[in-house]
Amino acid sequence: MIELRGVSKVFRIPHERRRTVLGHLASLGRHTYESFPALHDVSLDVGRGEFVGLLGPNGSGKSTLLRIVAGIYPPSAGTVRVTGDVAPVLDLGVGFHGGLPVRDNVFLYGVLLGLARRRLLAELPDILARAGVERFEDARLDTLSTGLRMRLAFALAMRAEAQLLLLDEALAVGDAAFVRSCRAELQRFRAEGRSALVVSHDEATLADLCDRIVLLDAGAVVAEGPPRDMIERYRGR
Repeated sequence: MIELRGVSKVFRIPHERRRTVLGHLASLGRHTYESFPALHDVSLDVGRGEFVGLLGPNGSGKSTLLRIVAGIYPPSAGTVRVTGDVAPVLDLGVGFHGGLPVRDNVFLYGVLLGLARRRLLAELPDILARAGVERFEDARLDTLSTGLRMRLAFALAMRAEAQLLLLDEALAVGDAAFVRSCRAELQRFRAEGRSALVVSHDEATLADLCDRIVLLDAGAVVAEGPPRDMIERYRGR
């Protein structure tokens, strides 16, 4: 499903921003940038039917890695091979349009996930209810909190036929009932032989769902192995 070989990602960060036209003209040809290596020489495999967790401190490159797998960021070096349809649940709101109503976003994101419009129309009330946004059906999506947008993305992704799920902290944005529902859906997803790459700081969720965990630190893979072993290593870092 996923095959990464020697993947690196370097971002260019400008040292200063010119806020006026005059300032911009005066600085032409004198912009300076700093290189920020977000990932360094990462190799990773996720097989069919496998749930793999990514664990590491903030800034270790977990979300950047998910975005490279999703095709949002190109790698600066290395190769990325992803087979099968992908359902991303990322905090960027991939597939959503903030200026459109919640209802329209259900159809927009759902169609991108390969769901038929007829099915989306029939299941719309249940989708909205599961995400806890039924009161906001006609509201602009960008008036919803990040948590509610993530819940909506998750509710839709669980209806897709995609063989690969990319999950970035989606279980951290709901109440206990929502988390239990999400875990049950993910267990069903796994039982169907589908795969997932999961980013979470919730160690209990990773231990419960994942076949193995990859530890990242400063953009590099430092270890991978059974969930409980990797969690203990992460705690003792």
